[in-house]
Amino acid sequence: MDRDAEWCEELVASLLGKHLPSRVKIAVAAADAALAAAALDADEEVLRRSEARLEARFEAGSGIGSGVGVEGQVAVFHVEVDHHHRPTAVVRTGLRLVRAGVQVLLVRPLDVVETVSDTWLQQLIGGPDPDPYSFTVCPAMFAIGGPRVVQQLLAVVTDRTASLRFRANAAHACFFPLQNTPDEALCRQVLQVALDQLREALQASPSRTRAPEHVAYLVRAVEGAVTPVARWHDVQFWPAPPLDQQVLTELLASLCRDLHWPVLQILRVLPGPLTSDTAAVVAEVALSHDAKQGESATIVTDEAVEVLGRCPSTAVVQQALEQLSRSASLVVRLGAMHHLVQRGGPAVARDVWAQLLLERSLPARRYATNLIARHGSAQDVPAAVDALKLVWKSKHVPARENGRSGPLLEPPWGSELLDFLWRHRQHPVAAAEVERLRRRWPSARPELTAWVAEHLPDLAPAST
Repeated sequence: MDRDAEWCEELVASLLGKHLPSRVKIAVAAADAALAAAALDADEEVLRRSEARLEARFEAGSGIGSGVGVEGQVAVFHVEVDHHHRPTAVVRTGLRLVRAGVQVLLVRPLDVVETVSDTWLQQLIGGPDPDPYSFTVCPAMFAIGGPRVVQQLLAVVTDRTASLRFRANAAHACFFPLQNTPDEALCRQVLQVALDQLREALQASPSRTRAPEHVAYLVRAVEGAVTPVARWHDVQFWPAPPLDQQVLTELLASLCRDLHWPVLQILRVLPGPLTSDTAAVVAEVALSHDAKQGESATIVTDEAVEVLGRCPSTAVVQQALEQLSRSASLVVRLGAMHHLVQRGGPAVARDVWAQLLLERSLPARRYATNLIARHGSAQDVPAAVDALKLVWKSKHVPARENGRSGPLLEPPWGSELLDFLWRHRQHPVAAAEVERLRRRWPSARPELTAWVAEHLPDLAPAST
């Protein structure tokens, strides 16, 4: 936005202390324009909207939504959302449209201020000599964006004469303009500055295991800008831009363990294939954190396992997954097994479920029965019958959660095995088990009988 800096500062200052609505731009597939309009009108937080404006095909590479394209025209809405927290207003409005069945291509905040003075911006982050506890997030930060603001903040971050607290505050503040304008060039620039600053710090202290605070904040700023929607898998209107994989790999390869989690988060959603060099570093990070104790180490290891899942099938990756499948952490163990099965197919799945059924952990046994149902064939009917015996003995009660239409009940454990046996009911062992279940139906688990009545009524006895 090419506006006078003083006018912009007055606009941003007007946001302070006021619960003003947020304006959002939304682009949807032209064919979904009517559906999107109806969904926006039904959204209680949407105060008003513009009529759909048809534009030419959405162009890839334009920041939020880059890489997304559809044939023909797109429909663009400008909406006013009754929510002063701009990121929440942007994401929530887009998600509600997605849940309504709309193909959302772009959701972006409007009224992003891209021109402010150095003095005003520095005061926003606490001034050149900030109090260590003075940095607070204010509404004005959610309105800034664009390359010029990022450049101004990076100038403070790289200023060796500035205090470390001032540099850290500037790096922390980079999150806000990047979240409003997470363009590829800006994210790449911030990551490169983070790497340059890390190299400088490691030259002075090669054995340090924590990055300087301003470096860690820069990496987290990029992570916070590119992953908040992309990591949810079910929406595509805010995908991660294609960042420099070599820079990310070097940041991950450092001894500074506080950088590992945000870099792994970025790699998990980074578009395109990961290289074998990146895969080797991810494997090393996963194994090093798995060797440590504590919840934080487990969280990082689990994230690394997910990244290994999208790495190429190299010997290093295979060996790391096999070693992690024997981890002391159940969540890491199951994650590694999942990716081994994805790569190895039914043969590996049989070995994994046989191992997991020997464990007493309910999540392990549930994953084993899911593997049987998903990867098993007629030859695995006896294994399904044996696994079903564990279900009858279990005291597991399905978890309940509140949905928009009332309480929701997840499919009970064992339902996947019953479905599997019914699909293979021509198999003699499966047929015998079905008849046995029908005879003992009055004593069957109530949640399973209810599920069968709704989903597999032919399996139940005729009298039920």
